[in-house]
Amino acid sequence: MKNYYSEIEKKIVVENDPFEFCSSSDFLPIDIANKAETEFVDFDKTIGSGNERYQKLKRGFSDYSKMPSTVKEIIDFFYSEKFIKILENKFNLKNILPDWTLQGGGMSQSFNGGYLKVHSDFLHKRKSKHRRVLNLLLYLNTDWKSEWKGALELWDKNMATCKKKIDPIMNNCVIFRTDQGSNHGFPDPIQCPNNVNRKSIALYYYIEEKSLLPLTIKKRELFHAVWKKRPGINEPVFSDQNTFFKRLKNKFFFRFF
Repeated sequence: MKNYYSEIEKKIVVENDPFEFCSSSDFLPIDIANKAETEFVDFDKTIGSGNERYQKLKRGFSDYSKMPSTVKEIIDFFYSEKFIKILENKFNLKNILPDWTLQGGGMSQSFNGGYLKVHSDFLHKRKSKHRRVLNLLLYLNTDWKSEWKGALELWDKNMATCKKKIDPIMNNCVIFRTDQGSNHGFPDPIQCPNNVNRKSIALYYYIEEKSLLPLTIKKRELFHAVWKKRPGINEPVFSDQNTFFKRLKNKFFFRFF
């Protein structure tokens, strides 16, 4: 994919509603996407991801060194200086940094009955001055049917309206700005056959925040996903399982790093 940058740049067209994002089909050369999907199907090292209250039947893998070769090639491309420069120009950002630790990202798959509730992502790693600014999702699901659900939903800041639904079909790519209002997920249970799963590669990009102070303080809620309720639906949020004092602590207390 060394000579593919000019082609990929044309495919990234940024929209602004409900927040800055682009959604593009046929994003990578199809032979590369097909190889990655085949490797994903044969890969048996994914592990359970997180609390099933919010992300049921979801598995992932984030150790780059142990990933299949084509998946690594794709990550190399998306984390290359040339691709990052394209992202900086398209999203009006400077000095974007890749995250080779793949914290919270990497290979991801969800199975029949699985879901990922609507949320905004963690924005800071603990003990770090890096702030997450972009998410990239590449889907690897040949012949995915819309009736199976699993579409990525983009919601407005106030969780009043779902503004966009993007099916996780083969070689679809979604890139979006991350902040406290970039609400997204696939909150309704997938209804795919048991021999099928929803596969994606998730990558995150950061910038380093500058400070003249030796210590920086941040609200605790910036270090974890914040789960959101859709209107008219009884769903969990991050704080409703906590005591009153813990909710107060999460809202008003700060963490030094």
